[in-house]
Amino acid sequence: MKKNLILLSICIYASISNVMAADVSHYVEFARVYGIVRYFSPNPYTQKWSESDWTKVCALLANRAETQSLEAVFKPLAPSLFFSVVPDTSKEGAAFYNNSPFNYYYYSGSGELDIPFLAKVLSPGLAKYRPYYKKLSVSNDSSNSAIVPVDGQYYSYEVSEDKYLNIQHSLQKEMFDSKATERLLKDARKYWDGHKSEDKSLPKRRSVIFGLLSDKAVRVADLTVRWNIVRHFYPYYEEDELDWNCHLKNYMQEAVQMKTVNSFESVLEWYNYICRFFNPIKDGHLFVRNNMVISGMQSTYLPEFYAAVETKLVNDTLLIRKRNDVDEPWRVCNSINSQPASAHMHNCRMITNAATDAHRDRIAAGKLFCASEYNTPFIVESSGLSGDTRLDTLYARLPEEPSFSQQTKPSVQKYDNGILYIDAASSDVNEKRVLSELAPDVKGLCFDLRGLPSLQFEDVLAHLIVSDVKAPSTEVPINCFPFQKNITWRTGAETLTAKSPHIDLPVTFLCDASTVSWGETILMIVRQYGLGEIIGQTTAGTTGDMTLFNLPLFPFTMTGMRMRCMDGKPHHANGIVPDKIVTVYANDYLINFDGILNLALNVK
Repeated sequence: MKKNLILLSICIYASISNVMAADVSHYVEFARVYGIVRYFSPNPYTQKWSESDWTKVCALLANRAETQSLEAVFKPLAPSLFFSVVPDTSKEGAAFYNNSPFNYYYYSGSGELDIPFLAKVLSPGLAKYRPYYKKLSVSNDSSNSAIVPVDGQYYSYEVSEDKYLNIQHSLQKEMFDSKATERLLKDARKYWDGHKSEDKSLPKRRSVIFGLLSDKAVRVADLTVRWNIVRHFYPYYEEDELDWNCHLKNYMQEAVQMKTVNSFESVLEWYNYICRFFNPIKDGHLFVRNNMVISGMQSTYLPEFYAAVETKLVNDTLLIRKRNDVDEPWRVCNSINSQPASAHMHNCRMITNAATDAHRDRIAAGKLFCASEYNTPFIVESSGLSGDTRLDTLYARLPEEPSFSQQTKPSVQKYDNGILYIDAASSDVNEKRVLSELAPDVKGLCFDLRGLPSLQFEDVLAHLIVSDVKAPSTEVPINCFPFQKNITWRTGAETLTAKSPHIDLPVTFLCDASTVSWGETILMIVRQYGLGEIIGQTTAGTTGDMTLFNLPLFPFTMTGMRMRCMDGKPHHANGIVPDKIVTVYANDYLINFDGILNLALNVK
């Protein structure tokens, strides 16, 4: 009898597991179809829909998919699509309309470049710089060099085992129903705005947020939208070797099973879930923002407060020093709130994106003393060079992560041997300042690129070149098909104009894992044109303009284009390897020794 009960329990458990797997498979199928339809069905009446509109439509469609077939769910967006058990591209479309052009969606990357207003004012050229956009193109437009879909041709895509979506990518406007499309958006907005918590005592905004994230369809939609952006438009999708289909299934399971959201902590749980979802992507530009656009208002819903400390992970040793005293020595951080510091670092790594392990460690270390509530205490046990241990209680009070750009050194400093040190990340450093420091006794320059150099450094760099030079090429992906099929690249390169006077002195450039994006682009130019010697550690392996996806729940950014080193070698996830590599030890910080700078100052 007991044996039979055990067998029965196993059968019931297996049955429940299969049902759950089948349910998740249905959501995965929905997610794959959504991306193909959303981005590559040339419905002209969706041209002006925002990312927020599309997320709302996705939530409504996910809800309808619970009771309707996928064919019925997606008909308003792609009226001629159909499903089959094998690929079927032979079906003829409906009668075409004479003299009416065929259209298809053309994507120059995806998302949008978020350029601050002040940057546009200071650099007027940036106001018109638009690398990422989409347009509804006419199929006979000869100026379009991308490989384009055939007019009226069906294309097939596997969306699940033994199920294919058959869809046309180039169609005439008359094939779509404007009223059905407009009604879909209207219904989606109404569905979205109808959410609220059952707790009547909550403020309106919090009630709406709790209500939205408590809806399984909204969670499925949020995950679906993010998965498709990466799958169809992330420029390093192949290089990162993402197992994205399996990843979607695993995380969809979590999204479906998540319990009712009824607290601030559960909203934070969803935010961290999104960060973990993106974690395999090797992109130091991928950041999930902590704001939302709810009820027409954009606001930071998950505030961040930081303790006034600086942290570094050096060879698996976590170092810490207080912010309020520049003479505070570095100490080894052993534990945080009675838990090993290594455990906290692991958790922070899991919600952090980076192209290299060293850059990931740097970003994760910056999150160790971040909290969503003001005055959150952190009890830290640390030890000093002499082995002494002590307990400190730190409080999260700063509204943003503290900046420590070589804080113990002035931004410009001349050493006894005639080397002029310049912190390129300092806002105090500009063309005029550097030129004014070039006294006759200056024998060489040392530019510190550890951190993110200011944009003003471009003007300084222009004095190191004899004649105009080309900057590294940018490659924006051009997509007209799903899953980056037949992808092409639009290549461009700016020119760096030489300036007088030419600085004809020996130059060294310092770098490490904190040298990212613009700093790495500078080093590409330095290496290509022999402008100086690069000293330090390998850089972050992430450069190229970012792109923003302004989703209503926690927007995110990622790299929107591809860049290589100027000799053609891959840069993504590899970084710039210095001419002279300096091994850095945790003990160096404890005795306040900068090994990278020391080598640079003693270069013959």
